[in-house]
Amino acid sequence: MTHRLREMYSVVGLLMLLEFLAQFYTIASSGFIKVANEIANTENVRVASAATQEIEPFGAAHAVIGVFVVPLTIAALIGVSVGARYPRRTTVLAGLLFLLWLIQFALAFVGFLGVAALAGLHGVNALAMVGLGLYLVKSNWAFGRPTPAQAPPTSNPTR
Repeated sequence: MTHRLREMYSVVGLLMLLEFLAQFYTIASSGFIKVANEIANTENVRVASAATQEIEPFGAAHAVIGVFVVPLTIAALIGVSVGARYPRRTTVLAGLLFLLWLIQFALAFVGFLGVAALAGLHGVNALAMVGLGLYLVKSNWAFGRPTPAQAPPTSNPTR
């Protein structure tokens, strides 16, 4: 049972990393759409301003993934970590990942209030989340590792 939960931890962790990748993709796409709309409407300042105020699909996807999907995945990672009986350090680091998500959410909120200098840390915090996520998945990867029963016998150099 524990081995299955460890495999589940690996799958949930990989899913979380894919969600992080989707976050970078959607926000970059959103930025390009905003700039393209602004360039296309430079002759009419009022139209350009309205175009940058509209919510476009990639920005909306970034928000939905970041606000709803990522925290649920991190919570699942924490729960599976406990169920798989990983060392306390692994569970605490997964909890730290959730804390980083809370900071990420707060930094986005600060950005919507117009405090750009502080909101810019949203991207830096995202990189910290990706780094910690990569560490957790890589250090606890359950696929492709031989179990003690499958491990090849060690050679005895004294013979």
